[in-house]
Amino acid sequence: MNAFTLKLIALGSMLYDHITALWPLELILWLWFFPDAEALPGWVEVLCDLSHYIGRIAAPVFLFSLTQGYRHTRDWKKYALRLLLFACLAEWPYYLLFESCGNILFTMFLGLLTLRSFDYLEQKCHHLGWVLVVTLFLLLEWLHFPEGGGKYILFIVVFYRTEHWNRGRKVLLWLVLYPLSRWKLFFFCYNEGFSIRSVQTFLLNAFGPLLGVGLSLLYNGEKGPDRKGLKYLWYIAYPAHLLLLALWKLHRGY
Repeated sequence: MNAFTLKLIALGSMLYDHITALWPLELILWLWFFPDAEALPGWVEVLCDLSHYIGRIAAPVFLFSLTQGYRHTRDWKKYALRLLLFACLAEWPYYLLFESCGNILFTMFLGLLTLRSFDYLEQKCHHLGWVLVVTLFLLLEWLHFPEGGGKYILFIVVFYRTEHWNRGRKVLLWLVLYPLSRWKLFFFCYNEGFSIRSVQTFLLNAFGPLLGVGLSLLYNGEKGPDRKGLKYLWYIAYPAHLLLLALWKLHRGY
């Protein structure tokens, strides 16, 4: 699977996740197909619950794609400036839509700077790069900024440093690392008495993103279609769809 295909899947996953945040699939199916029913059939509810996993694919794929972009970019500074520019453009609609600050392009911008600093520090002193990663992890987790916090920065570095590992080692690492990073959700389940809903939330957020990690393992090292306009598709689509959804949210008074 080439880089273009991976990004296209991630873009579709992100759009689905954000759109269904405003228009839940359950509501759409109810209005369209079961308008007279008092409740959705059980099998439809199960399908709707499973569909939420689609939206968890995007983030790991985008984080993985950043590491590949860093490896192959001709000018990492221009790459960083593009990320920062579109992160700033996306921030206002992101806040309007989610009432939160620090969209994922800021995460990717910080991740890119981290990778560059990591390589520099590792050349100066072995393991010094990991000191930086741990420090950033703790700081961003404390600040709760940007999206994904320190966890996503850690994932970016792990994707980068394990590129040459065999697939089996990667699978074992991520099967432990991703669920472990969602340890707060375990206490949420505990406080909720391990209700069906809380367990579903834990499984969705601790194991759902592993679908995206799995797709990254299928990467074949190829870039895919190399048209100039496609280079900016991902950057433009992010703030554009956030703005459209945010305007709709304001219009409907959600």
